[in-house]
Amino acid sequence: MTQPEQRLSVLRERVEEQEQELRTAVDELEHAARRVVDARHWIRSRPIALTLGAFLVGIWLGGRK
Repeated sequence: MTQPEQRLSVLRERVEEQEQELRTAVDELEHAARRVVDARHWIRSRPIALTLGAFLVGIWLGGRK
């Protein structure tokens, strides 16, 4: 292989590695974003607090005249 061909090959490998890293980062970001907006995640992680909060909101709304 000649010098320019070697450089081109190295550059292609770097681009492929960076593309894979970018895909991984985007997948992780997508997973984190879905978890933040997913109500099931919050209910599973804090069931007692959310149940108590819903109960208190129900009392508050039910007690209003």
